[in-house]
Amino acid sequence: MTLRFRQTFTLFPGVRLNVSKTGISTSIGIPGATLNVGPQGMRATIGVPGTGLSYRTQMPIRRDGPLEVDNLSTTGPTNIPSNAKVYIPQIGMREIGSASVEVLTSSSLVELRDMFTKARAQEREIKEDLRDAERELASLSNEAVRRRRSLFRFFYKRRLAELEVLIPRTSQEVDRLKDWAGNTKIAIDFETNDDAQRAYAALVRAFDALRSSDKKWDVTSDRNTNKFAERTVADRTVARHPVRFEFSSNELIQFQGRAMHFENFNGEDILIYPGLAVMPRGDGMFALIDLREIDVVGEKFGFHETDQLPRDTKTIGQTWAKTNKDGSPDRRFRENYSIPVVEYGHLTVRSKTGITEEYQVSNADTVIAFATALSAYQAAL
Repeated sequence: MTLRFRQTFTLFPGVRLNVSKTGISTSIGIPGATLNVGPQGMRATIGVPGTGLSYRTQMPIRRDGPLEVDNLSTTGPTNIPSNAKVYIPQIGMREIGSASVEVLTSSSLVELRDMFTKARAQEREIKEDLRDAERELASLSNEAVRRRRSLFRFFYKRRLAELEVLIPRTSQEVDRLKDWAGNTKIAIDFETNDDAQRAYAALVRAFDALRSSDKKWDVTSDRNTNKFAERTVADRTVARHPVRFEFSSNELIQFQGRAMHFENFNGEDILIYPGLAVMPRGDGMFALIDLREIDVVGEKFGFHETDQLPRDTKTIGQTWAKTNKDGSPDRRFRENYSIPVVEYGHLTVRSKTGITEEYQVSNADTVIAFATALSAYQAAL
C-alpha cells in the first residue's frame, strides 16, 4: 500500500516549502532531515532512508527551595534534563517560567516540528519491528541448532531446508531495520566560509566562557519587597536555584558539534543549535524555536549576597540585614550585620511564543559577552 500527497507551507516569512511523496511504503516512512546554515540562510532537506526520496527548501532557521530577598541564595538538587519538573512557588511569589512546549514552537516551524514528531513515532514502530525480527531470528536459529543435533534429524530434512531459507532472509530484515532505525534523527550541518558560521563560532566561545562562571542560578519566582516592613533597600525578592550551563547533545538531533545547553529548574531545558533552539520535554514532546525570534538581554546588577561569595564576582559595596531608608544600618536591631553587594550578570530569555526565563551568573562580563555574541549571530542569520 502506498501513500501519495502534496502540500505547501511556509517555514519562514516569504519562503514556502513544497513537499511531495510518491509511492512511499507505509512500513518504511522514516524521514531524516538536514538543516544547512549558510550565507543565504537555512536550507532544510528531509528524506526517507532507503528510498532515495528527499525534500529540500531554503529557509532565510519539586520542590520549592528557600526564599531569597535579593540576597539569600537557594540550594537544591540539579535536575536531570529528562526529568519531569514540577515547580510550585511559595505563597505570594510570582512564578517565572515558560509556557508549555505545545505552544512554544515558532509558527513557521510548526509543520516541520509535526513532521519530525511523525518521524519519531514511525521510528518507535520500526524499533518494535526490529525487536520482533530479532526474536524471530533467535527462535529460528535455536530451532535449527536443535534439529541438527537431534537423533531424528533425518526426519527434519524438509524443515531444516526451510530454515536455511528463513534464517538468512530474517537476518537481512534485521539488518535493514537496524539501518533504518539508525538514520532517523534530524541532522544539522554547517556550510563553510560564511559570516553566519564565524558568528556562530564566536557565540560558542562566548558560551564556553559563560558556562565556566563559578555560579549560575535559574530565577524561578519573584515578588516586590515591602521596604518599610522588611527594613531593606532591595526592590525585589527572588527564589533562585543552582543550574548548569554545558555543551551537550539530544537524542532528537544529530550535530557534529554540541548544543549550548541551559538547564531550567522549573521547566524544559533550552538547547541552542545553529539557527534554532530546541526545548525537549521528558515525555518526548519538544518545541522548535527560530533563533531569530528569541530575545536575549544581558546586563549587570548589584545583588545582596549572604552566601559564600563566588570566586569570579566583584564586590561593589555593602548593605545591612536591616537598613534605614538612606541605606544606613537600623540600630534598633542588636545583631544587625553587614552584607556585601556584588556585581552579578542578569540574563533574560524571551520569545513571543512564550519563553520566559531568567538567570543569574556570578561573572557579569560573560553574560554581556554572550548576549552580544548571540545578537551578532542573529543578525548574521
